[in-house]
Amino acid sequence: MSNTVKEDDYANSWKQYYKPLSIGNIAVVPEWEEYEKKENETVLRIDPGMAFGTGTHETTSLCIEEIQKYDIKGENVLDIGCGSGILSIASLLLGAEKAVGVDIDALAVKTAIENGEVNGFKEPEYTILQGNLTDKVSGKFDVVVANIVADVIILFCKDVASFMKDDAVFITSGIIDTREQDVIDAFDKYGFEIEKRNTESGWVCFQCKKK
Repeated sequence: MSNTVKEDDYANSWKQYYKPLSIGNIAVVPEWEEYEKKENETVLRIDPGMAFGTGTHETTSLCIEEIQKYDIKGENVLDIGCGSGILSIASLLLGAEKAVGVDIDALAVKTAIENGEVNGFKEPEYTILQGNLTDKVSGKFDVVVANIVADVIILFCKDVASFMKDDAVFITSGIIDTREQDVIDAFDKYGFEIEKRNTESGWVCFQCKKK
């Protein structure tokens, strides 16, 4: 068997185990699956490919839950480390006016753009940039979401406020509970106060505002 065939098998075999899941009122549905929408449900179709963001990881579901609790209608959203684009797309489906996603990985950027199109979103409403954190980003946002690892969140805390409107919220996860205090210390150092904290299976999600 050729290496190409083996790689194709590996790249597609996981799909048989990825099934629709509900996160609050959002159904995250694999792009290739048939699905009958339930009443009062929002369907988000996605093919994560090799990018992070299927909705099955606790950090992703925590962020989606937090986005649903926040009145995001008409808001502008910045999604740092967007992966498959799932958080940006969820925001738009819930009524956000605009979402900008950023990822350092070219494959993630390609995947996020394709997933936006599957859900009916493209520029300028839905913009995906390839870059390191905010180096390609301009403007200020109502909501900043970052589902990345604790070390990067700590690094990002010193810059994120400059991309937030005065009353903006910062929703962040990807934080294992053993690193929680380090992140809290960074919030305090860079002028953020925690408004909400949620956990699931040892992972932590925060919603913060500028002090």
